Amino acid sequence: MTLNKKFLRGLIFTVSSFVVLIAPTIILFLINREQWVQEGDSVRISIGVLFGLLYAILVMRGALKEISVKTATLLSMFTFLAIVWFLDSILQDLFWIILSVIIGYIFYMVMSTIGDRHMNEYKAYKDEKVRMKARQQQEEEEEILGV
Repeated sequence: MTLNKKFLRGLIFTVSSFVVLIAPTIILFLINREQWVQEGDSVRISIGVLFGLLYAILVMRGALKEISVKTATLLSMFTFLAIVWFLDSILQDLFWIILSVIIGYIFYMVMSTIGDRHMNEYKAYKDEKVRMKARQQQEEEEEILGV
């Protein structure tokens, strides 16, 4: 497999991993859209789903680890409060929402692992090509200098 194909496959799997992370939740929302929008304010539902997806992605990617523990806890509680407030009309479906996030994350882990493997192979091949070229140039210089 050529170097560019490794990079392209790694990139495709990395982008696909994000898509499959959020796809189950989006599908669940589309399936239940009529029920959820009829029972509640559609703007609140949309914002609630957006907050839910954002929170799930932040937690899954470990973004809250980058800040202090107390601040991360406070942000987590405020985000959860906002999710509950926005999603109060669909709390009875919270099980399915969380399950869809878990399913998306499982697919994300698989796709991300495959993408990381391809990207690491690409980097290794690229580094080896650079090293081979440097050795070749060094050998040519040594021949010229007669060392």
